[in-house]
Amino acid sequence: MFSISNEIGCYITCISDSGMLPLLLASLFTALLLFVSYFNAKTPGIRISSFIAAQLCMLASIGIVVSSMHCSRMLTIEIYTAYAGLSTLAALLLPRVYQRVLIGRYRARPIVEIMEWPQAFVNKVGNNSSLNSSGTVNVYYYDSAVPRAFACGKAIFLSIGLIEIMDMDELKAILAHEVWHLRHRTGTPILRNLSMITFTRNCTGNELEGLADTFASKTVSKNAVESARAKLS
Repeated sequence: MFSISNEIGCYITCISDSGMLPLLLASLFTALLLFVSYFNAKTPGIRISSFIAAQLCMLASIGIVVSSMHCSRMLTIEIYTAYAGLSTLAALLLPRVYQRVLIGRYRARPIVEIMEWPQAFVNKVGNNSSLNSSGTVNVYYYDSAVPRAFACGKAIFLSIGLIEIMDMDELKAILAHEVWHLRHRTGTPILRNLSMITFTRNCTGNELEGLADTFASKTVSKNAVESARAKLS
């Protein structure tokens, strides 16, 4: 019968006898520092990097433990290994998967089918900025009278209602705002991937929204950002 106390006793005995305790402690301490960095990081890029690095350190610690064990199969190690592997994989893949779900849900189509300049503008912003390069960002439109823009994975979604009420500079400001979010991965990690980054939501005082607006102001103009928000308020 499984007993957590017996497993803990087995861990302590086997690791102590193996002489790998210092290496294990160093790996666990590094993981702890990385998790602290994850919770304290102010930029999304550092957060996701810290999270993945911490998970890799935990997996390395598990490897050290497994190599030291002389007991039977350890259920707690198997459970945590599954958790660490799946959560790290989810952090990397969820935005892409959710992006495909959104394309199907909204029946979104590539924006180039109705006008070409938004995709060209997004490509230019990504290539000319100092933002993290993570591949091409695709722009889609979908049929809805509600003016809305949001981003997920490597895609930006614009509603027909939004396109109809915005002039070119205002749309450029919205696109630049969303590009900043995508390049800085503000939807990650894990459950935050499922929270769409929306230009239209109320984020007064939100540091990330302010930084995205600042980038859009520098890329297009401050007036365009303010005008776009005024139309959506």
